[in-house]
This record gives sequence, structure tokens and C-alpha cells, in this order.
Amino acid sequence: MSEDLLIGVVSLGIAGGLIFLGWPDKNGDSPRFLQFEASLVLYPSIIMVFLAAGFAELITGLLRVAH
Repeated sequence: MSEDLLIGVVSLGIAGGLIFLGWPDKNGDSPRFLQFEASLVLYPSIIMVFLAAGFAELITGLLRVAH
């Protein structure tokens, strides 16, 4: 397995974990760390950075394996 694929899988795993941690509970309440004003801007952008990095590394790794 190339390093690019490994980094991509880890980045997507981190993004998935962050999405899971930010999921509201059964009552619809946000987790405690997401109940401040700046989290509405910061948390989704951090998730998008890990998603973009993960997909970019996966594509790069798959293209290198194909050659």
C-alpha cells in the first residue's frame, strides 16, 4: 500500500470520526464542544479539509498505482 493511499484512508477516517462526534443526540442537542458561536464556522470547515485531503490523496495514490 502506498503512502498516499494510507494518508487518504486515515484522513477520511478522521473526517468520519469528526462527523460522528458532531452528531446530535436523540433529543436533538448538539455535543457540548459544539455549543459555542465559533463552532458553526470552524467545525464544518475542519471536516471539509480532512475530506478534501483524503480524497486528493486517494486519487493521487490510485493514479500512482495504475502507472
